Amino acid sequence: MMNIPWYLLLPLVAAIGYAIASMLLKKALVEGAHPMACFHVNNWTSVFVFLPLALFETQPVAWHLCYIPVGLGVLFFIGGWFTFVAMERGDVSLVTPVLGSKVVFVALGASLLIADSMKPLMWIAAIITTGGIFMVSATDFKTPKGARLAGPVVMALISAALYAFADVFLQKWAPTFGPKTFLAILSGTTGVLSVFAMMLLPKRPRIPWNRATKWSLGGSILIAAQSLIMGLSLAYFNDAVGVNVVYATRGMWSRAVVALLGPLLGNRERHESGKAYGIRIVAALFLMAGVICAVISRMQTQ
Repeated sequence: MMNIPWYLLLPLVAAIGYAIASMLLKKALVEGAHPMACFHVNNWTSVFVFLPLALFETQPVAWHLCYIPVGLGVLFFIGGWFTFVAMERGDVSLVTPVLGSKVVFVALGASLLIADSMKPLMWIAAIITTGGIFMVSATDFKTPKGARLAGPVVMALISAALYAFADVFLQKWAPTFGPKTFLAILSGTTGVLSVFAMMLLPKRPRIPWNRATKWSLGGSILIAAQSLIMGLSLAYFNDAVGVNVVYATRGMWSRAVVALLGPLLGNRERHESGKAYGIRIVAALFLMAGVICAVISRMQTQ
């Protein structure tokens, strides 16, 4: 008898958490926070959330493989840096759907690096989910005449690829190393790199203790919490593609958060209507179809 993979509820919770966190970080930017300051605050907050995991490790740690979580920490740091730079230089509404291509990169990475990890139905799930992500953001594209879009798009693609392959390596190596310690070292690496970046970069952003930083810290705590959920999902359940397909619904949840919490936070984003609303509905159906395909594919392997 096939069982529904309950663990896919974890990336669903993470997706909703990410949507709320994005709203808080957007509020921080409106209040004057520097995007790169938000990036470093997020990395340091994650260190405090992830490091205690090492105290609860229940299996022997393969310390001779320590270079793997450190290397993935570097990948996550570079991927995050590319994301924030892309959003600095390009329209967020252009960059966000490009980042959604991570689902296909995860599928590609899993097929290359993990034997027998990709079934045809999971490939279908990855592809239609990516299509849904682009559709859900289609009505947001704002490309003024003469805008230089190539740079931000390339940066977003690089970020998506780095994050995707890091997820696949995490699934592959975390169980062997010691999952909780693996995640603690990975996060600690990103935090240390942020310290070095702030010390060595000539134009480091200021992080004053003001309203903007408080909103940034609130968003970063939620980002760290949902990252913890995602990290544990990837480390323990051997399903990087399925987890990322469900997590990709965060764009859809962002719309709901804007509608429910936006007015409370002074967010004045317009509500979609007419043709745009229809596109949103079709995109949501694509995303749900991708999730259903991922669930069925996983059920068939159990």
